[in-house]
Amino acid sequence: MNDLVIVFPGQGSQFPGMGKNWYDAHESVRDRFRQASDIVGYSVEDLCFTASSGELTRTAHAQVALLVLSHAMYEVLTQDRDHMPPVAAMAGHSLGEITALLAAGALAFDDAVRLVKVRGEAMQACAAEGGTGMIAALGTPAAEVEKCVAEFDAEGRTVQVANYNSARQTVLSGTLDDLKAITAHLEERGCKVARLNVGGAFHSTFMADAVPAYARAVEETAFREPAVPVYSTVTGRAYGSAREIKDALAVQLTGPVLWSSVVARLAERDVALWLEVGPKQVLKKLIGDAVDGADVLSLDADLDQARAALGKLAERRRREPGLAGLCLGAAAATRNRNFDEEQYTEGVVLPYRKLQELAQVDKDRLTDAQKATALDLLGTIMATKRVPEAERRERIASILQRTGDVHLQTSAEVPAG
Repeated sequence: MNDLVIVFPGQGSQFPGMGKNWYDAHESVRDRFRQASDIVGYSVEDLCFTASSGELTRTAHAQVALLVLSHAMYEVLTQDRDHMPPVAAMAGHSLGEITALLAAGALAFDDAVRLVKVRGEAMQACAAEGGTGMIAALGTPAAEVEKCVAEFDAEGRTVQVANYNSARQTVLSGTLDDLKAITAHLEERGCKVARLNVGGAFHSTFMADAVPAYARAVEETAFREPAVPVYSTVTGRAYGSAREIKDALAVQLTGPVLWSSVVARLAERDVALWLEVGPKQVLKKLIGDAVDGADVLSLDADLDQARAALGKLAERRRREPGLAGLCLGAAAATRNRNFDEEQYTEGVVLPYRKLQELAQVDKDRLTDAQKATALDLLGTIMATKRVPEAERRERIASILQRTGDVHLQTSAEVPAG
């Protein structure tokens, strides 16, 4: 297990004084606070460190503050290249997804701040109509909560699932009256319910009036394909293009957050370390309840432990061969059962030379396309050496599991031979 996954929190992780130690210790953090303040027209520093809890909790303020602080923390984290292993993937909860896209190079800092300013203001204006909110259903499987919601809504109510946070934490949005009524409905079935301190029914159709302004801002923002895979909480899959990013973000306000699906998909990569970058440790707790065999840490709460884990992971990655190197080793170690000289030259010697070239590339700079080529070359060599198909597939699956590249499983061609 060598993969590092970075996750960024969303609204609800803010608290007065958040990030003060980072701000005091790092000029780069102070620079980002000043830069963002110039864009939004108020002091992000004052908002985080001296404003009242009510001011910081306002949706328009909380979202900007969380984006700026979380990204500034990530930049400090990545300054120490010697102790920073490459990031295999990123994700963010709701607002945190924009932070992840920013960290992955999909948009510029200035553009991210402007976009989140529009997002927060549009959501706040929509919620200002009043009468709506959110509750969390705890300790009950999501499917049971969904069934309860369906039964409740059949009576003419409108409660919607807003967040699939984990197998046993589901957040609902609706009117305050409906939420009060469904709370009793859920508690009668043994479900624990907690009311959330938010200003509206986020991630539901109650946010429809916020969509036009935000969708325009999304469309006007210059996005690029992320340099690191970023997983969408709208689809549960990694983004494939800038167009996909815009399409998903435009509907994010009214659709449910599929956080548990994102975590499950990322867990397929055999992650060694999950690191939450941002204030508090909300995502650390959600992920820790969902995965086994990996470290799950918060940079804010576990700074020394996180740095030690990152250094250990970086050293381990330096010692181990990458995917191309493992393919090369597997090709060399495979017993030959084909003694046709022409076939051997074409299907073993030439592919092996190409594998040797790929193995010379820095393993952390090897692209998914190059990795897929290495897998295809290994498949050709094994097929030519007449390795049984089931064994070929098993060996390739083992390599993908070892390097954390299981997302390439479907693209790995294993010739029938």
